[in-house]
Amino acid sequence: EYLKGILTWNLSSFKLVTGNYGGGKTHFLYSVRNLAFRSNYCVSYVSLSPTECPFDKLELVYRAIVAGISVPLPPDRPVPVGERGIESVLRHWYAARRKESERVADLKRHADELSPTESSSFSNAVRAAFDALVADDADSFGEVVQWLKGEEVERDTRLRYRLSERVDKATAFRMLRSLIQWVHAVGYSGLVLLFDEAERGMSLSSSRDRRRALDNLRQLVDECGNSRLPGAMILYAVPDENLLLEGSGGVYEALKQRLRSQFSGVNPVGVRINLDDLGIEPEEFLCRLGAKLATVFEAAYEVELPNERRDAAIRQLAGVAVTAFMLDISYRRLFVVSLVEALHQLRASPGFEFDRKAAEKLLRVTSQRLEQTERADVESEEF
Repeated sequence: EYLKGILTWNLSSFKLVTGNYGGGKTHFLYSVRNLAFRSNYCVSYVSLSPTECPFDKLELVYRAIVAGISVPLPPDRPVPVGERGIESVLRHWYAARRKESERVADLKRHADELSPTESSSFSNAVRAAFDALVADDADSFGEVVQWLKGEEVERDTRLRYRLSERVDKATAFRMLRSLIQWVHAVGYSGLVLLFDEAERGMSLSSSRDRRRALDNLRQLVDECGNSRLPGAMILYAVPDENLLLEGSGGVYEALKQRLRSQFSGVNPVGVRINLDDLGIEPEEFLCRLGAKLATVFEAAYEVELPNERRDAAIRQLAGVAVTAFMLDISYRRLFVVSLVEALHQLRASPGFEFDRKAAEKLLRVTSQRLEQTERADVESEEF
């Protein structure tokens, strides 16, 4: 409805994706990425972190976006490193135009007639990069790409290509809007941005940083309400929406108002997507998930497990995980890790009978192991 409908009308959309740690947020984002690829969208996945990419510093977020942007690729394989980055998108743009005409005059005319973006410096940069590809001038292409990536360039370079702006906190929003406008102008359906707060807390180190990040997020939501982001879809995934909404003050209240509507089948324009509320009973969900994992396992190891024992293992693990570990915020992850180990046991010993007692023992041991790993992760984040 969005990728093939709403966004094609030059509109944009923002969604807040919430789900407990281990609840499938990153997997959901990659699923959206694959759908976007099929509909001719460029996509950039950005993992937010306090050190490398905090959301209160939008210039760093912009750099991460242009470093991770990818043209539409077959969704059944990972995005190769060489296919990521704005330089790759520029080369694909040039290659597509060269298929239509190899005449230099036609190629230059195409660049000159390109719809302008909000930032004239950004427009000048992408035109200069295109001209450099036409002229097979690798040095010039590299200089312009360096600026587009938000890196510092020599003053002479900025003068030569008429790059009057720098990518900094004052221009980052304008550059992001210009990037989205350019992607749309060169023939793609739009740009899908996937922000993933992979750690348990927001990618911030102080209350002032938090307020600045929340204000950036509010502005981003507002941008999706106007026509300056044609064909843009922005998903922001967090483990707990209270990380964004708890607190008092103007920025919190403004954000709460914008994020209060719930996405559902009857309200597809809602903003919040809660992955913990799938409209299906937890045990049934785990059983369905387990069946799919078993299919992947058998294909990967080229083995056919005994159906009855395999299905029994799935049912027993799902039942115990829901009844005994439901309050564990990572019970889905616990089920997945335990099931994979159970499938390995069946692969080694096809006659192994996986009863409830075996399920309880495996889940308990796996839970302890995951708790130790998560505790170490938290300590490293705090450090």
